[in-house]
Amino acid sequence: MAWTARPLLLLPVIGLARATPAHAEGERALSVGLGWATFSTPGPQNAQMEPTTVNPDVGGALTVTYEQALGSDFSLRGEVAGGLFYGGQQKDQSAYSYAGLVDAGAVFRFDVLKYVPYAFGGIGVVETTGGPILGGTNFVLAVGGGLDVLVSRSRSWGLEGRLASFGGDVTIFTLGLRATTRWGYF
Repeated sequence: MAWTARPLLLLPVIGLARATPAHAEGERALSVGLGWATFSTPGPQNAQMEPTTVNPDVGGALTVTYEQALGSDFSLRGEVAGGLFYGGQQKDQSAYSYAGLVDAGAVFRFDVLKYVPYAFGGIGVVETTGGPILGGTNFVLAVGGGLDVLVSRSRSWGLEGRLASFGGDVTIFTLGLRATTRWGYF
């Protein structure tokens, strides 16, 4: 009778083995994302009135992100993002504006199973030009989060949102899908 109960004792061990961490020390990841983007910047100022806010009609962003895991939950992160916007222009302005973002920071993963929510933060620079957006370079804090859905140990897809702003005049928000490949997790 005791012999037939022994296999049942192995069930929790098998369950823990199947729930191995999705991220491990030394792991590296490369992600490419595509999504919607918008910006907010002060518009022209009248003498007695506060400036209005200028936003584009539509915008898109392309991102590339590299991560280096320091543990199962914590990774260093660097990213490059580019945005193209249309609309929001005043008379005699181009309808197209552009933004480029480079930042470095950290990411924290809240879970390591099939669905992996995460949050990140970084410090970087945004370069803007064209149309209604104020041209120039601004230091920014980039914060955001997302959800990765693991397809396999080395591949995932997910949804990610990012807000990049600081004391400057331009705030950029992106929301999009991303695909990730991982390696070096052994």
